[in-house]
Parts: sequence; structure tokens; C-alpha cells
Amino acid sequence: MLPEIRLNGWGYCLPGDAVSNEALAGRLGVDRDLGAETGIAERYFSAPGEGPSGLAAIAAGPAMAKAGVAAEDLSMLVFATTTPDVAFPGSACFLQEKLAAPTVGALDLRAQSAGFVAALDMAAALCEIPAAGTSPEPILLATAEVFSSGLDLSPSGAELASRLADGASVVVLSAGGAGPKLLSSRWYTDGTLLEKFWTAAPHSSQLGRRIDRADLAAGRHYPQSDLPALRGVAQARLIEVLREVSAETQTDLETAARVVIDYVEPQVAVAAARELGIAKDRVVIPTASFGHVMAAGLGIEFARSIDGLATGERMVLASAGPGFTWGAAVIEAD
Repeated sequence: MLPEIRLNGWGYCLPGDAVSNEALAGRLGVDRDLGAETGIAERYFSAPGEGPSGLAAIAAGPAMAKAGVAAEDLSMLVFATTTPDVAFPGSACFLQEKLAAPTVGALDLRAQSAGFVAALDMAAALCEIPAAGTSPEPILLATAEVFSSGLDLSPSGAELASRLADGASVVVLSAGGAGPKLLSSRWYTDGTLLEKFWTAAPHSSQLGRRIDRADLAAGRHYPQSDLPALRGVAQARLIEVLREVSAETQTDLETAARVVIDYVEPQVAVAAARELGIAKDRVVIPTASFGHVMAAGLGIEFARSIDGLATGERMVLASAGPGFTWGAAVIEAD
């Protein structure tokens, strides 16, 4: 029998000051209503020199305090990010150093916008059933992104620069203990769509160099996307995976306490919720509130709102993005 996976503690970090649509339009040099264009109220950008592991370290403080664990109690660190501190080693190693965590496994996971669900799935699989008379060994799961330092802040980059943002979340989970229960987690990837939403450089396919002047001149080091081509795919995949986890856990999406749907274009999430018959007052779209933080968006919203749920109420989370990757999870409040 699989162990009961509990989320023992959580925290989040939205860095610096919120960047309004008006302020960002000025930085981009465009005279457009970015709020109406994107459906995003505001987004958060990190301070210069602030990487994802630094944001995750901030989020780890309240998560570990709520879980009642210290760094030396952790059995593993799993870090989901699309924007690591450096090419290598992974951001999990940076976070391990910042937290003064013990010599345990520290690994990065790249599942882009589905990062929180994928990391939950992996961390749950890694949780060990404790021996009789011992306490569960907690795993720290971090998700964090710093997109702001790698965006094309010019008129030509407005499509993604107005949508992608920074932030972090951390949860501590274990096989047993107190806290919300992870009932289900499912995620998938379709690699045939990878060039529809990606960053093409730096890359390892050229002998002797990862990036050259031609890459820089073409802007291949900036995120690129064909969002119109992905809208139908994203909506369909979100609907499919939400139906899958709801059926598996016998969760009625129309009456679930909260359904969190995250996508880089909020209108796609709205359309998915509408097709599933979910009332507007039960749907939360993280991107609309604080920008698309890819791997961290669902985790941030979970940490912001789980305390508002009563015992037994369920939160359903789903996201989709580059890869093309999508996933969903069901969590029951304790």
C-alpha cells in the first residue's frame, strides 16, 4: 500500500515591488494597454543579482517553520525551475548551500509550467515509509523562476516580457505527519511541440560554442513562442488532465472548493474552466494575478490560499506550458 503523502509546510515569495502594466509598457517602449492585451493585473521582477535559489530560500523559511523541521532534518531537496541560477550545478545545490542543509540528494527538475505537479509526483515517489517508531523523513520541494533577467525588454519582446514573471514556492512533504493530503498527481509531455514555446540558445549543438553573434542578433537567447498555435492544444490538455485527476479521486470539479488553472494566457484557462462547467467564483488563475511564473505559479497559489480551505475541502491544480508539458493534482485540506 502506498504511503499517505502529506504536505507539512508551505511558503512563497513574490519578490520586490509589483510591476504595473503602465510601468512595464514604459520600459518596453510601447503605447499599449498591456492589462487588456494579456489579462494580467501585474507581475513581480527580482532585484538585480537575485536568482531562483535566493527566492526559494526566502519561501523555505515559513515552509520549514510550519512543518516544524530544520535543515538537518531534510532527506532530499527537489527543485523545479526553468531558469536555473547557472547552467550547472543545479539550483537545488545552490539552495542546499543557502539553507545549510545536510549532505543529501539535491536535484533539479525541468518540467516548465508543470514543474510543481511534476515535482510533487517525484517527491511523493521518493518519500520513504518510516520504520516503526521513527518519524517520517521530510523532502523539501522548491519551485522558482527568475525570468526578468532574461527577457527582451523592447517592443519586439512585448508578448512574453509582459507575461513571464518571477517568484518561488516551497513545500515540505513526507509520508505521514500532519497537513493537506496529496490525493493525485499526473503530468505529461508532448515533445513534438517543443519549438512552439522555447529558448533556443545557449545550446550544445555547435562544436566549441554554446552561443554566437548570430544567436544574439536573432534574439535566440530570449524566450520565443507561437502562442496562437498552442491555444487549442493547451485548452484541450488542461481539460483532459483535470478530468483525469477528478475521476481518479472522485472529485466533482463543479463543487471543488478551489480549482487553480495556470497558463501563460489567462483566457485559455478561463475557457477550460468554462467548458468544464466550473463556476467563476471557484476558479483561480495565478497568471492573471501575478504573471506566469511557470514552475512556481501553482505552488505560489497553493501557499497563498490553502489555509482558507476547511478540513476535507479539495483544491484541484492544473497547468500547462513549454515542452509541451501539462499536469494536474488534487490536494485535500487537513
